[in-house]
Amino acid sequence: MKKTSIAAVPAALKPHEHGEVVKRPIKEWKPYPCLLTRAEIQTIIAEQLG
Repeated sequence: MKKTSIAAVPAALKPHEHGEVVKRPIKEWKPYPCLLTRAEIQTIIAEQLG
């Protein structure tokens, strides 16, 4: 069997301490605009997809 050290365990598995606040996204949150036009975005996507 492969042994892993405790340091190798992801931090996500750490249990929450009492009184710790969990941050949740705001429902009205929207990302900042990238300042590209729709045509520019479509061109970039077309180049990436080939």
